[in-house]
Amino acid sequence: MYKIRVLNSEDLKKLLDIKDVISAVETAYEQYSRGEAELFPVIAHEFERGSRELDIKSGFLSGTGLAGLKVIGYVADNPEKRRIPAISGIVIVLSLETGRPVGMLDGMVITNIRTGAAGAIGAKHLAREGSSNILVVGTGAQGRVQVQGLTKVLPGIEVIRAAGRDPEKLSRFVGEMSVLYPQIHFQEVPMGGLPEAVSLSDVVVSCTPSHEPLIRAEWVRPGTHINAIGADFPGKQELDEHLLPLARLVADSKAQSLEIGEFQTAFKKGLIGESDVIEIGSILSGEARGRVNDEEITIFDTSGMALQDIVTANLALVRALERGIGSLVNL
Repeated sequence: MYKIRVLNSEDLKKLLDIKDVISAVETAYEQYSRGEAELFPVIAHEFERGSRELDIKSGFLSGTGLAGLKVIGYVADNPEKRRIPAISGIVIVLSLETGRPVGMLDGMVITNIRTGAAGAIGAKHLAREGSSNILVVGTGAQGRVQVQGLTKVLPGIEVIRAAGRDPEKLSRFVGEMSVLYPQIHFQEVPMGGLPEAVSLSDVVVSCTPSHEPLIRAEWVRPGTHINAIGADFPGKQELDEHLLPLARLVADSKAQSLEIGEFQTAFKKGLIGESDVIEIGSILSGEARGRVNDEEITIFDTSGMALQDIVTANLALVRALERGIGSLVNL
């Protein structure tokens, strides 16, 4: 028998701060691009197009001595039909030394905060200095945490426009965000207003499960930075593929982005090649350049890596041990 620490969603909310998660994820990105961490093939199945899927992501970081996996289920109508979150799952962390699991954690909180951290990292290193106008397309849990992350790295934010298909959800999102961030002016944008909203934005964040491009190339002005968050499965797409050849392309994992991320469609159509994509870890380590000038369009595609989950979970486990939080279970 051995002990494993179990952390639920309330435990994780006490233990994790997005600033510290940003730092942990930056370290994971660097280790991955240096070859000190590895991703295993993603297992994914879509039961219903765009509304019901299962994903398993796994990998290891030799530098931290940890391996891990995350199992996530997504059911779009859970909130309305069952009054439970659309995304749920678990993260399991294992010791590379012993092979034993050391922690099991709620996967929803981990996924949300580490993806919010990823978006923050993309904007921190690729958005133009002084970026003040933001557009967030998608008003679910991920839209909320993307706003949280951006406020930590872009101190000059003045306006955040939010766009979504459901008017009620959009209004609720803007109302909640206005209370949380009173220094920022939030505006509702119907989907029909996207062309103007995109053209006014310094930073655009797309965080939807869309299978059709939502943002057209002709709407994007020079100097815009885009965080592409939603595409993490074959067939998903949020950006016009004809925009990609016009932009500087950065990914968390080049291989994964070209296979299941935002860059998959343009790559399959021959509009971009492997050499057109650089990894964010290479920018963080100084091996590659990020934004070259203020007129450049930059796109950061984060299809999500298990390494982000592992380092975020480890951060929580270390703090839980220090504070005596969570439950110890004998297995």
